[in-house]
Amino acid sequence: MRIPSGVTDQYIYFVAVDATDLKSRETGLSSFTVYRSRNGAAAAAMTTPTINETDGTNMPGVYELLLDEDMTIGSGNDSEEMAFHITASGMAPVTRVIELYRPKVTAGYTLGVGSDGDLLEVNTLTSHTAQTGDSYARIGAAGASLTDLGGMSTGMKAEVNAEADTALSDYDPPTKAELDSGLAGLNDITVASILTTQMTESYAADGAAPTLAQALMLIQQQIGEFAISGTTLTVKKVDGSTTAATFTLDDGASPTSITRAT
Repeated sequence: MRIPSGVTDQYIYFVAVDATDLKSRETGLSSFTVYRSRNGAAAAAMTTPTINETDGTNMPGVYELLLDEDMTIGSGNDSEEMAFHITASGMAPVTRVIELYRPKVTAGYTLGVGSDGDLLEVNTLTSHTAQTGDSYARIGAAGASLTDLGGMSTGMKAEVNAEADTALSDYDPPTKAELDSGLAGLNDITVASILTTQMTESYAADGAAPTLAQALMLIQQQIGEFAISGTTLTVKKVDGSTTAATFTLDDGASPTSITRAT
């Protein structure tokens, strides 16, 4: 039988039989002597063992011993065995063994859990001491000392304003003169500047997408600076001698198609 450590209201049953024939059940016994031993300790007599006869008529020979002495296990142990040796005049000795164990979960109140997983209201705090310290004094009963909860208090507004002033003071924005100087370096682009500004000569590689300037340069040079030899059309650069690109004609005499080669 397992008994939680510290519990002193549990009984164990035993059967009393005749000391001579070892089978006849004995009824009406009294003046029992009980020795106990826990976890290997020396036998010790129970001071006032409480033993009741369960029912001499319907359960003859059955007795119950109250376990109310030395029922707390030693520190650091989770379980201990305990033996009880019971004797009485005319009865064969009886030995009963129990296990004392340390409960892993202590008894107490059960918290309810709602369908959303939140804990339900806790109505009672056992051994709880009401708090009346500094926080309680500031908040007051039912929050009576709390004021201006609908917005920022005057003190909070002053602190925020001070922080904002400090941030603005630390920021060093450019002056108008600094802005004018910085913007002066930017060119105001006009249609005239686009149409009259000389382009830098450049040609896209064969198979590569050209820039606008590269496309215009190749178109200009293919119109005005080219030479045909057999099925090869060579386009010259602006200098008139350096090759800018070459094209292959499908026929040297009567071409009907052209494709870029280099």
